[in-house]
Amino acid sequence: MASIHQSFGFGTPSANRSLQEFPGSPGYQSSQSFYSQTPPGVAPYQHSLISPTDAQSSSTISHLPLARDSIDVAGRTIDKCILSDSSSAKLIDQLKITKEGCPTHSGLSPSDYPQAAQSCRMLLKQCGTMKRVPLPQELVEQFAHVETISSMGLLPQIGRAWLTIDSNIYLWNYRDGSDLAFYDGLSEAILSAGIAKPKPNVFQPQIEYLLVLATTVEIVLLGVTFSGDEIHVIPDPLFALPTDGAFILTIEASDSGRIFLGAKDGCLYEVTYTSDSGWFSRRCKKINHSRSAISFLLPSFINAAFYEDEPIVQIVIDESRRLLYTRSDKGTLVLFDLGENGSSVSRVAYMTLQNIADAAHNIVSTIDKTCFRPLAGISLIESSESPELNLVAFSTSGVRMYFTCLPFNAIIGAPLTSPVQRYSGLTLTHIRLPPGFSVSSTSQKPSNVRASYYCKGTSILSSPHADDTDSIWVASSDMFPFSQTLTEGFSVEQLDGRVCDIVLDGVRNSIVGGLKMEPPAVVVQHSRPPANFVILTSQPVICTYDGSTKL
Repeated sequence: MASIHQSFGFGTPSANRSLQEFPGSPGYQSSQSFYSQTPPGVAPYQHSLISPTDAQSSSTISHLPLARDSIDVAGRTIDKCILSDSSSAKLIDQLKITKEGCPTHSGLSPSDYPQAAQSCRMLLKQCGTMKRVPLPQELVEQFAHVETISSMGLLPQIGRAWLTIDSNIYLWNYRDGSDLAFYDGLSEAILSAGIAKPKPNVFQPQIEYLLVLATTVEIVLLGVTFSGDEIHVIPDPLFALPTDGAFILTIEASDSGRIFLGAKDGCLYEVTYTSDSGWFSRRCKKINHSRSAISFLLPSFINAAFYEDEPIVQIVIDESRRLLYTRSDKGTLVLFDLGENGSSVSRVAYMTLQNIADAAHNIVSTIDKTCFRPLAGISLIESSESPELNLVAFSTSGVRMYFTCLPFNAIIGAPLTSPVQRYSGLTLTHIRLPPGFSVSSTSQKPSNVRASYYCKGTSILSSPHADDTDSIWVASSDMFPFSQTLTEGFSVEQLDGRVCDIVLDGVRNSIVGGLKMEPPAVVVQHSRPPANFVILTSQPVICTYDGSTKL
């Protein structure tokens, strides 16, 4: 077996504008009528016999007001365009969350997924062109006789896909299938892998990233360097420490280089390291952020009575708000605050799957409670998209559940008095049902969702299509940037294998002009490349959607 990834780029309706598109704008005149009228304060032109010098001087003087008026018209048109660009509704307003504090729902109305959706689906399909990129030939030959793959995933920070077989890990460029590299210096099976930026002043400058590998017995940090576009993994580990029996299932690092681990025992760990060691400290150690220090002094049978293992299968870090979320395989969500400067960790709140399903059913009582569980994944809602909403969770039925960490009075605009008030808990504020739930809908519903991803108004879900293949459901609001309600087009595409991972390729650009809120994609589509989503699947072909097409 090998791997497949697909990258999806979503453009938006064109933002090209001209004076003729705004006939109702103040001072608007068509090009024909504009030049046939006499500017205010200028006498009508009189034909007479005058010298060429006088004619040139007279023409220059008479056209000065005309040029000034043309500039005024252009300025007013630009102002109108800027005002229009900034008039998009906030996400919280589109979801109709009001001062009354009542959670809301959407997705049941035909207008939520317009059944001009035939044209919507055509628009989405025009947003990118599919291409297939083969895996490195050496990788294909290496895996010709392999029956099982331990694990695989994507590292968008460095543009690489990874795959492990027993104690070996293989890395390659998922954009073109080139630059195959591997590391075989471990003796135990690799359970998970991640990438992290090195902390400053600890390693040599040529160490650009740390490759973090977790086996059944140890956690290893390897140095990663680049020569042009070629990746090099330094064979000698920079740090290695025992797992102490913890099976690490997921690894996630913050932009500042903090390395967090989710384990099978339900605990959130962190690997910390320094440039030197002291009498009472080690250069590299593992910290448990889920249990108190006293729990390590109690016998294991007492700990087992108080702590029920819920393996952590996903970690998501909100860099802008300094928050961290974990999702267990049983659907429990836990919120951690990383502190104002991102250097601490404190557990703030949690919400079990039963709590989530009960709250969701109270919001949409006409929908069976089984539609809200179990969870397929969670994704951030960045502060530049919505200051009030923080997290979106996907159920295996494709239902989106929007959460906030703020108290409800803060959501509706009340001032925040302290950082403690900011992150007080997890509150379910909105339910978004997928296509197929409205009475008049003829669309199929997603089911048995395996993986999910959300970014800037675009949602991607994968669900089984046949025995060994998945389909992806893509819903995007980019085609309705100025709608006062959340309106989305959607498309369904069949893939060549089972989806293993979904990420956004590379790093998103910061918002333009220092604005607090991200403008709609239609406004910035000509100044930045479209978003490319990479989907890793289980077949030995790489497929990409080239996101260069704009609508």
